[in-house]
Amino acid sequence: MSARPVVVVGAGGHGQVLADALQATGKSVLGYVEPRAPIATLVAGLPVLGGDDWLTLDGGYDLVNGLGGAGGTEGRGRRRAVQQVLETAGFRFIGVRHPSALVSPAARIEPDAQLLARCVVQTGACIGAGVIINTGAIIEHGCRVGAFSHCATGAILCGDVAVGEDSHIGAGAVIRQGVALESGVIVGAGAVVLGGEPGDGPLLGVPARRREEK
Repeated sequence: MSARPVVVVGAGGHGQVLADALQATGKSVLGYVEPRAPIATLVAGLPVLGGDDWLTLDGGYDLVNGLGGAGGTEGRGRRRAVQQVLETAGFRFIGVRHPSALVSPAARIEPDAQLLARCVVQTGACIGAGVIINTGAIIEHGCRVGAFSHCATGAILCGDVAVGEDSHIGAGAVIRQGVALESGVIVGAGAVVLGGEPGDGPLLGVPARRREEK
């Protein structure tokens, strides 16, 4: 991991959790950039430095994507879009790995993925760019999680599950072994997904079924 200090993009709840995890690893966190909060406001003990226009390429810091994954269609793709704009401008994003995360050395983790407290990533798993594996989530052997997807708190992906890009696996959801989910899928909190389901709506319930979004 880079020795450079870090600025967190986004001062909401997810950004605060990331700042806490980074500090637990000994990283220096300068603060947040957040256009919706007053400059110099303290958030979880760290300052809001300004909006995105505060950032400069010669500042000597890396960025961390503090935007949380949306559990619905509103805001879908925002994390990816914001990061890509800043990367195109020349900024570098780094990942986060909480000290309590249990990660197999045989798992493949992209450099900007975020692995939060007490999550588990088992052997042969592949975690894509910009992915969030949130608090206590379990990614079993051979699973593949596509870029900018979010496995929320306590979600469980059993062995050899494939999740496409820009997806959201809700808190406490369980995906049965071997299931493949397309890009952009939304799995509701507490759902149990036993197999693929046709349609475009979110997967909700036990067992999970497609529901039309309203």
